[in-house]
Amino acid sequence: MSAPTIRIRLEAYDHQALDVSSREIVDHAKRTGAKVAGPVPLPTRREIYTGNRSTFVKKKAREQFE
Repeated sequence: MSAPTIRIRLEAYDHQALDVSSREIVDHAKRTGAKVAGPVPLPTRREIYTGNRSTFVKKKAREQFE
């Protein structure tokens, strides 16, 4: 049986507050003797591709993919 794991996902508009809080979480986890892997930065941008729904007419009908 594997050891229990915890995954924490943080979101913030202020990156400094995010860095400070993630550093505090890692410090507390290390003090308790837990094995820590991270923090892992998540993607900050989305790539969106737009294509026509129809092949010949109806230019306004579009479809977006990430």
